[in-house]
Amino acid sequence: MEISFFQTRLEQDKDGTWWYVHVPKSVRDQFKHHEKRGIIHVTVTIGNTTWDGSMLPWADGSAQITISQKVRTNERLKLGSKLAVTVQPRP
Repeated sequence: MEISFFQTRLEQDKDGTWWYVHVPKSVRDQFKHHEKRGIIHVTVTIGNTTWDGSMLPWADGSAQITISQKVRTNERLKLGSKLAVTVQPRP
């Protein structure tokens, strides 16, 4: 079972619409063989919250994962929060 762990910070797009975490290029590269049309479907865990999400490609070869309001509320996350993220590919 492929699993990757990384640390990052919670970010927000310039319009304030989307909240996301930046996924390092090394993690995206690790799961690249699971990519379908540029997207890698993953199971994400932050704290005690696990959900199905997607790694969306970033211009520099890394990726991002959007973080819903539900996850932010469950984990009491704020902009700039330092996070430990676990991801694993899903079919």
